[in-house]
This record gives sequence, C-alpha cells and structure tokens, in this order.
Amino acid sequence: MLNFTPTTSNASSDKDQRFKTHHPTINQKQNHNLQILLSTSYETAINMKYLLLWLFQLMICCQEAGAFSLIPKTASNGPDRRDMIKTMFATLGFPAATGILNPSLTNAVDLNLLDIQAKKFRKAPAFAIVNSKDGVPFMILRNTGLATAYFFTTYEAAQLVLDDAKKDAAEKDLDTKEFWADAKISATSMEFALKLSKGRPKAMAQNGSKYETVYDIIPTIKALDDAGKINKTGLYTEQGRVPLFYVNEFQIAPEVEGGEKRIPVFFEKNELRKEWERKYPDSDFPSVKVVDLVDTFSAMVGMPTSGSTEDRIVKNLYVVASPESKKKAIQCEKERGNISAYKTAEMIAVGGK
Repeated sequence: MLNFTPTTSNASSDKDQRFKTHHPTINQKQNHNLQILLSTSYETAINMKYLLLWLFQLMICCQEAGAFSLIPKTASNGPDRRDMIKTMFATLGFPAATGILNPSLTNAVDLNLLDIQAKKFRKAPAFAIVNSKDGVPFMILRNTGLATAYFFTTYEAAQLVLDDAKKDAAEKDLDTKEFWADAKISATSMEFALKLSKGRPKAMAQNGSKYETVYDIIPTIKALDDAGKINKTGLYTEQGRVPLFYVNEFQIAPEVEGGEKRIPVFFEKNELRKEWERKYPDSDFPSVKVVDLVDTFSAMVGMPTSGSTEDRIVKNLYVVASPESKKKAIQCEKERGNISAYKTAEMIAVGGK
C-alpha cells in the first residue's frame, strides 16, 4: 500500500503530521468500510497500527472527489542541483551523502561533527521509493508547502508500500498507471538518510517550484511493538520514533586502543537476539534496552532532543544491520546500474494544488 498520501486542499490542520508504514500482518484491514474510516478521528487513528491504511484510503476517496491532483509536469531548465561526491561506500557501494544541507540550517549543526557521527550508520541500509528513470524520490507535498520523504529500515516495508500503490493504480486512469509504473525501490544508507533529516535541502517538483523538505525514517511495526513492550511510557506510539535495541552485557572492542567499548545496536529485537545467541550460545538472553534513533543522533551531533537518549549509546554505539537488509541493498545496487540511487534536489510530488 503506498503511504505517500497527499494532503487535501481543505485540510483542517496545517501542523506537520508525519506518517508511519503499516505492517503486512495488518494488511487484511484493507477493505474496511470507508464510512467507518472517515468517521474515525485522526486522534484515534494515530494510535492504530493501520494509520497509513486510513490515510491511503482517504486519499483514494479524495482523489475520486477531485479534492487534489498530481502536480502537473511543466517545462523547465531543471533544478539547481548541489554537487554530490560520486564515490562509493566501502561496504555497500552507496553514494556519499555530502553537500546536501539546506543553507538556512547550516548554523544549527556542526557540519564536521555531522559527517563524523553519520558515518557510524554507513553500513546500515535505508530504502526509498524513487522513479526508475533517474532516481527521483516520491514525496508528499502538503498544502503548507512542505514536502515529506520517507526512508524505510527494511526493503520489505518499502516493497509493501509500492506493491499496493501499483495495485491500486491499476484500477485508475492511464496517467495514474504510468505514474506508478515507473516507481521502484532504491537502496542508500542510513548515513545518507540521517544527513538528509538534518540538512533538509529544498527539492524541485514537477511544476518547477522548489519546496522545503522533511525526511522521515520508518521502522517496522514489529520493531515499534517490541519497543513499546520495553519502554511503556508511550514513547514508541509517537510518530517519527525509530527504536534501536541493545543489551548492556553485549559489548565489542573499542574503536581505538584504550577507548571505551562499543555497544552494538539493532533495528530489530530479533536480530539482536540472533547475534547474542551466535556469540554467547551458552548464556541466557539478557534484558533488552531500547533508545530512539532520532533523539540519539540529535544528541550525537549536539542538537536538542526530547530526552529519550542514553549517554553510553550516544558516545559508543555500533550500528549492526541485518544480513537480509544488506543482501537486499546489494541487489538494489546491482539493478540500478548507472542511475542515481537518490536525487536530493528533485522530487516527484504527490498532492497539493
């Protein structure tokens, strides 16, 4: 199900409302009665694990009513693109995330520190939905003039979104079919995604206009469920949260001789358990802890947080990507050839007028 859901022109609120993906286990809720759907308040829906299903079906309803339209393509000379170093990451061959900061935000973050800390996430893949022609990402463009892009922690979550979007498009008009027929999953790195989340470069839409951007990272519903069972404050029912799992007893060698030991963190609890059992087959699995990625990275680069951090993790985290995600990322890289993995100065905007 495609969760790039446009904001309608008669939206009742202009506040920035971020979105989450749904999980395959709730896909059967797809055919809920639309009248029930529309009578459900946003405040209620936000606590449901099928929030995006709600939003996507609402999009279909609004689209059929003509409440919004795709931004039309117009002739232009193309966007003013910032240079990106075309070197490849050592592990997965992803394009380096440099030169992507919005100038208006450069005073808010130490760029050297941002580079240093973001590199710690280089080996973790992030997946996005882009067009297959040149790697331009799909974004939601709200009537506030703010565009939101999404990165997924797993290939499966991104593919689920894209598959359902194409399935729905097949029942629409020819333009809609062609619009989504060109979409695909692209792999980049969590380093790249995190830099974009702090840099927020402007992006040019099909109409030739540039818009401010927001970049969200979407975890799996299973990860949020597991995090909510560990941290019962309700933190992981909030939008925009991305759990990182760790155990105090699991540490690895320091990055430099004489330094503090590093603490492996995982995007999925079950991946942490697998690694623990592989490394300590005769030991019981200890109590699992969880921290939020967004707050943790903000603390790492000296930016304000909501307090959901752990000093030991901020200073000594070691990010571990799942073997399956790495495999999928390598597959995406092989398939994309010479096409850009992700163009930061452009977007395919959905929604808005």
